[in-house]
Amino acid sequence: MVNARHKILFVTPGLRQGGAERQLLELVRRLPERFEPVLCVFEADEIHYREYLAPGEPRHVVGARKMTWSGLKRLARIITEEKPAILHTYRDRANLWARLAVQLYGVSVPIVVTSVRNRGIDPLNLLTESTFADFTDRVLSNSVGVRDELASWAHVPRAKLQVIPNFVQLAHFRPPTVAEREAARHKFQLSPSERALVLPGRVSIQKHQIGLLAALHRLQRAGQLPSTTRILLAGRERDRLYSRIVRHLIQRWGLAEHVRLLGSVSDILSLYHCADLALMPSLYEGMPNAVIEAQACAVPVVVSRAANADDLVLSGETGFEVPTADRQALAQAMAHALTLSDAQLGAMGAKGRERVMLLLDNDKLLAMFTSLYDRLLAAKGLH
Repeated sequence: MVNARHKILFVTPGLRQGGAERQLLELVRRLPERFEPVLCVFEADEIHYREYLAPGEPRHVVGARKMTWSGLKRLARIITEEKPAILHTYRDRANLWARLAVQLYGVSVPIVVTSVRNRGIDPLNLLTESTFADFTDRVLSNSVGVRDELASWAHVPRAKLQVIPNFVQLAHFRPPTVAEREAARHKFQLSPSERALVLPGRVSIQKHQIGLLAALHRLQRAGQLPSTTRILLAGRERDRLYSRIVRHLIQRWGLAEHVRLLGSVSDILSLYHCADLALMPSLYEGMPNAVIEAQACAVPVVVSRAANADDLVLSGETGFEVPTADRQALAQAMAHALTLSDAQLGAMGAKGRERVMLLLDNDKLLAMFTSLYDRLLAAKGLH
């Protein structure tokens, strides 16, 4: 039907604070009127991004933190009742359970799209993508690293794989004014003489805070960690055991003077505005929002190769790339960065913002989604 409004049912586990969740909502709120987005979440006990949500969304809450057969049946009923032209599943658990519900209960959905957001894909999710590839019309990733894992490990046909990078709000994530910089520094209790290095990300194995602490300990023993250096770890302590180890090592290695655990930070912009340098030493990543946002705010980034598969950071120009899990290299990169003047770091940050603006144009990214939906609809005779 010409000019029909096509319903897209987005299914995701939840809307807690996280880069992937915000990326989904950026897409939903940018879609043109010819699409009708509907949100279905498994749980709604903690919705962090309410300002992104349209009235009445999420329309459906399955009410299952851990999926059960009754939850799966409810999910199948929701999909059946909504009758979407496109079912777009988003993130690991949703990618599994929504497509399983469609298959088990014989739900008719013209088009199925799924989004895989992270590297280091675990065996269950690899099996999920391999199993459901035949009846999935497109598997989206935000990074070439994720795409290549899906092709090599899950054997998803490359013709079904597509990379669409992350949105970034360049008008929001921008360099601070002098007043904004001072306010942000005051908020995080930083004196003018202190250098702030920030790691925005949940405390977890993936983000590799332990590796960062080991690198700092190495610098401290070598006398290369200035007393004015402050490391701000901003993110919820998702993994309790890992978080306890992080806290233990901070004390054991005498780093309490330097390292602050901030927990979840809602005002992420102030975090970037107070920073002299951002850190992302992850063991695996898709396209990390923190790297994009920091550079958009003109903050240079020290990044692992695993977090830089898409070459967001040009080593030596907009920050520094180090081999993944190489604590010595990470220590050396931070030591070098700490010797640079404010003007040198500022110049690197300015180049980083220019690069992000060049690579990530939101209008072009939205057009990639809408043209994909349009092509799939046309192929099924629905456009």
